[in-house]
Amino acid sequence: MMSAGAGAAAAGAAAPKASDLEVRDITDLVCKADCYCLNQLSGATWENLFQEDDRLMLQSDADEQLLLHVGFMETVKLHSIDFVAPPDDTAPLTVKLYLNRNSMGFSDTDDMAPAQTLELTKEDLVAGSASVLKFVKFQRVSGLSIFVADNNGAEHSCLSSLRFFGTPVATTKMGDFKKVEEGA
Repeated sequence: MMSAGAGAAAAGAAAPKASDLEVRDITDLVCKADCYCLNQLSGATWENLFQEDDRLMLQSDADEQLLLHVGFMETVKLHSIDFVAPPDDTAPLTVKLYLNRNSMGFSDTDDMAPAQTLELTKEDLVAGSASVLKFVKFQRVSGLSIFVADNNGAEHSCLSSLRFFGTPVATTKMGDFKKVEEGA
């Protein structure tokens, strides 16, 4: 596990290596009011993922599975996700990503096809080594459900940090328009 100082230094690393210069860290667009996690251990909750301290973690409770929903303040194009986890058997192995589902339970993961399934290696779980997504499938994301299906053999799964990379989608804000009255 990295120290808080090492995690902060690694967090400054350029994770996505895309030719698109618009791709940036969009973690600041996460709407924490729209986030929740199923099967999280009390005291080791999803809020820890955004604390920039690798000693704080999200940990599963009853088994190795976690279902984390992340809402965004605006629609985004998601390019990659930087998963950071301890370098042990609690690190996630199979992660399934579901798009724009505001309410999901574990049974839904069996009934719906994920937008993408990631098989993470220990190298993928180091800060700065973001997992690139199938960009064409992640063009209009308002919410992302992240299902940790299994890990490397431990009873519980742990994640230290999550960072999202992409671009906001330019949308028309209807509230910015004023009503035009006839004859005015």
